[in-house]
This record gives sequence, C-alpha cells and structure tokens, in this order.
Amino acid sequence: MKDMKKWIWVYLTAGFVIFSVFLIVSIALESNRLRHFKNDLFVLTHESDVCVAEGPDGKVRVNSDNWVTVYSIVEKLHGNLHLAGKRAVDTVTFSFDCHDEEWTLTVEEISDSKLILRLEGPRSYVVHVVNNGNFESFQKAASINSFNAKNRPLS
Repeated sequence: MKDMKKWIWVYLTAGFVIFSVFLIVSIALESNRLRHFKNDLFVLTHESDVCVAEGPDGKVRVNSDNWVTVYSIVEKLHGNLHLAGKRAVDTVTFSFDCHDEEWTLTVEEISDSKLILRLEGPRSYVVHVVNNGNFESFQKAASINSFNAKNRPLS
C-alpha cells in the first residue's frame, strides 16, 4: 500500500510538471504572437504609403498625422480572454498599402466591453481586447474630423 501511494505522488508530480511546462510554453507563444502583431501594426502606422478607412463617414483617406493615433489606441488596449460567439455590432476598417503589401485592420465591436482586432495581410492576427469606449476612438480616427488632422473623403 505504501509503495502505491509513493507512485501516485510521483505521477501527480510528473503531471504537474508537464502541465506547468505546457502552460509556460503557451504563454511564451502567445506573447510572441502579440509582439509580432504590434510590430506589424507599428510598421503599418509609421511607414505606409496610403491608408484608407471605412468608417462612420464612409470611405476616407486617412491623413498620415492620424496613423500614429491608430497605433496609440491599440497600444493602450488590454486583452480580453472571454471568447464571445456574438457577431459584430459595428465595424471600422483600415486598409494600408505598405512596402508593396496590402494590409487590412478590421476593428469589430462585439459589445460595450469587447472588441476584436483582425489584422490581415501577408500574416494574419486575431486579437480579443477590452472595449471601454475604445471603439469610438477607432471611429473618430476613421472619420472626416479625425484627431490630429482632417481626413479626406473619397467618393
């Protein structure tokens, strides 16, 4: 009986170690993915040739002075682990032409507390974040009367 208890503890300890290693590797991979997402978005918002947004005022050509604002909005966001199966209530889309590559940043408002950011181009990312009124900031960045300079409407 004593030998059996010893093996149970050995198996439990081994299971805990394996689970811990799996958890650490998962966290490291997710951190790396988010770093690549932010790096790609930084390059897009600082080095793009053209940015066109589909927002509350229709299609606009986003003034380059407002590109950094889009990045700063993303920089202050926090993750949201709650995976909701709901559809988007509203959407804002930014299309970037950067280094002869086409990229699209889609911001989907799921609820008052949740946003989904989709960055698609040569690489694709999906990031779930907390809303807390940040969707309105994305809408303002994609509107004619934006933050730093007016955006030009496209017909």
